[in-house]
Amino acid sequence: MKHLNIKQLFAAGLLLTAALQACKKENTDPTPVDPEVAPYENGFFIIGEGSIGKNSGAVNFYRYGDDTVAVRAYEKENPDKILSNAAKTSTLQFASVINGSIYLMCKMNGPIVKVNALTLKEEARYAPETSNWRSMIQVDGNRGLVSANDGVYQVDLASLTIQNKLTTVGAVNTGDMWKNGNYVYLLQSNGAQIVNAGNYSLVKSFSNINRGFAQTPNGKVWASTGSRLIAIDNNLDTTGVALKVSVGSFGLDAPTRLTASTKENAVFYHSGKAIYKYVDGNTASLAQPFITIAENSFMVYGAIRYDKNKDYIVVNGIQGYGAASTVNFLLIYNASTGELVKKIKYGGDGVTTDFTKIYFPNLTVFH
Repeated sequence: MKHLNIKQLFAAGLLLTAALQACKKENTDPTPVDPEVAPYENGFFIIGEGSIGKNSGAVNFYRYGDDTVAVRAYEKENPDKILSNAAKTSTLQFASVINGSIYLMCKMNGPIVKVNALTLKEEARYAPETSNWRSMIQVDGNRGLVSANDGVYQVDLASLTIQNKLTTVGAVNTGDMWKNGNYVYLLQSNGAQIVNAGNYSLVKSFSNINRGFAQTPNGKVWASTGSRLIAIDNNLDTTGVALKVSVGSFGLDAPTRLTASTKENAVFYHSGKAIYKYVDGNTASLAQPFITIAENSFMVYGAIRYDKNKDYIVVNGIQGYGAASTVNFLLIYNASTGELVKKIKYGGDGVTTDFTKIYFPNLTVFH
């Protein structure tokens, strides 16, 4: 009898331990997000320029694991609004995810639009009669900066109120911006300017830098002269590496073609159908393309981007111009190996000029 009681107690102890472990697991597992409440949580956003005078900019959505792209998701969630001016002569070029919202910037007299990043419901809009917006960054809290063709403006990110223009840098065409520690990096028509994040005083200028920015885990901010990659360290000292194939550019009114890994100290850029990967300190990594896109009748459109959520390189493309621009591609590659993970073709047939299927997908942004 005594032997039986010990066995029973031992078995009961095992059951109690298992029950406690189950409770602990249940209490620590994250609560799944209800797709009805947050339909755009598990994926990324593809920003389309739109076609001048024909249709407005678009926010398409790719859900991880799917074999299709949900097109014009913004219009689905905001059926009475467009990402353009009324005449549809402005194009959607830049987007930033900040504080759970996506800020969408249109050039050529278009609006700035703030939408919820989980629902795509519009939260605010700023639409002056005359404007030419570029990019937006968070400095801290609700303090942000937005660049334009005539300089850089302070912006309240909560209310989307545009405030004073910076006087410490030129009131000239300004494109991409980056925030790193106590510094803000600005790409202007007269070069790269670095300002203090606290009072926006000018700290340093680089007249030869005309492409940027991206940041690797070692804290370096990367830019380019076109023929050279430039690394700017935390002391604002620079080192450069010559490129066999230059970094292309569509100018300051289009997103930079540089992107960087958050997993390793590596910078990516594309030239034509070749994607290059520079591993910091290893010039041999530039000897040949990291990825060569195999698709025929294909052109990369806009800028490739690194997806930190999955360690992916995301590429948007079209078949060509004219009717061929109705054929859109989404290519996803493993950023560590270069292996193709997913290929999706969506839109039209490439023969019929159907403007409802022309997106010109130029940028991808992530949660």
